[in-house]
Amino acid sequence: MEPAAPHLPEPGDAFGAALLAELTEGGAGFVEEREDGFLDTSEAAPYFAGPEEWDPLDREALDHATGHILDVGAGAGRFTLALQEAGHRPVALDVSPGAVEVCTRRGIERTFLGTVDDLAGRDPEPFDTILLMGSNLALLESAERAGPMLGALRRVGAPDVRVIGTCRDPYVTDSPDNLSYHELNRRRGRMPGQVRMRIRFGRLATDWFDYLFVSPAELEILTHAAGWEIESVTEPDPGYLAVLRPA
Repeated sequence: MEPAAPHLPEPGDAFGAALLAELTEGGAGFVEEREDGFLDTSEAAPYFAGPEEWDPLDREALDHATGHILDVGAGAGRFTLALQEAGHRPVALDVSPGAVEVCTRRGIERTFLGTVDDLAGRDPEPFDTILLMGSNLALLESAERAGPMLGALRRVGAPDVRVIGTCRDPYVTDSPDNLSYHELNRRRGRMPGQVRMRIRFGRLATDWFDYLFVSPAELEILTHAAGWEIESVTEPDPGYLAVLRPA
């Protein structure tokens, strides 16, 4: 196979590479590239922050976490590690091999590389709490994919499982770039807050993937259709914390 042209990124685990660079060297960052060419930069350091550095919504989420806990999209494992240090035995799940390696190197005892669907195929011990932190409620991906994702969460959960997650209300914005992207989505028949993006770090770029940022009202519609209900939700500013339970 010929090497990629100099101006093109190479496919790979850019997110995991950024976390590994932060772990070993510090000062790492990565780029979030949206399909329309909009670029945003993020530092990797916050993925390693301890609870004393978290915002109030993140600390509140830990108060709800009980029993057997699954951390979906664990990244560098900041939530998993805090729970483990508090005496729980959580599982850190991520699709990024680099992220899972970082979790292991930080001392997290139980990890899983793959999707929630992959984990469901292993018939795990049912989880009492499932975390979707760091705006990972957006892992619902799209209006079409939300139902299957919520179904997978149900399959790995106990009968009275709680899903605790954060998201951003896409409508709490005055950014012209975001508002124009909302309009593009509407013209394509997609939910306004659906974002097609990839992560870039150095020469690496992940595959394109979808995130779905929704308002609490939209979240209620999606979850109700999949047999869930919202137990509680904070006021978006623009981030919010939601607790879901089986209907």
